[in-house]
Amino acid sequence: MDPSTGLADLHMHTTASDGRATVTALLDYVAGQGRLNVIAITDHNVLDSSLWAYERRNLYPFDVIPGVEISSRDGHVLGLWVTQPVPMNLSLAETAAAIHDQGGLAILAHPFEVFVHTHVLWRYLTRPQVLLEAGIDAVEVHNSGAPTPGGNRLSRRMAAHINLAVTGSSDAHTLTAIGCGVTRFSGTTAHDLRRALENGSTVAEGVPWPIADYLRLLPASTQRKLSASLGMNTR
Repeated sequence: MDPSTGLADLHMHTTASDGRATVTALLDYVAGQGRLNVIAITDHNVLDSSLWAYERRNLYPFDVIPGVEISSRDGHVLGLWVTQPVPMNLSLAETAAAIHDQGGLAILAHPFEVFVHTHVLWRYLTRPQVLLEAGIDAVEVHNSGAPTPGGNRLSRRMAAHINLAVTGSSDAHTLTAIGCGVTRFSGTTAHDLRRALENGSTVAEGVPWPIADYLRLLPASTQRKLSASLGMNTR
């Protein structure tokens, strides 16, 4: 890998929400892997693990961005560089504004995942400009755990159509999935990554989760996402 090119995984979960690994196990795993320059822990609607890791970022050989995955009325939004809770069930524009109020960036996660964005899929497909109008800063166009066929491809096409920055992430719920999806950027630090996102120069790439992770997680994950799409309050 070019030493001037960094790799970030900006979407992963711990036991603070529905992940299988503790925050300490996750951080130790990333350190041992020795591949990622920047990570963001983005548990569902809680900041506990993310802030714990951020406060100890100087102990690890990679940068840690504080973040959270927010359940908006219009799907899931990754709030990066946020340290305060963002309310659930706001509109997409309200969610992005709440993130921006903290100086953060708002990234639409897995926009064509049918169990998460059910009622807005057609809107995103036919009128992607709503993302610009809502203040979304980037689109996750590679999600390693996305089960919906063609979802990543549609996300990539949509982002290109409206010229939005892109991210790739693992959406890891297990240690072995971490780094399966990455955002490539010029530089190696969180500051470099933010600059790349803001100027639209990031590259998203990756592979699917290991098959064992799908078999272990998808039944429970599908049930959780289906419940959320029906309006039930779940993590």
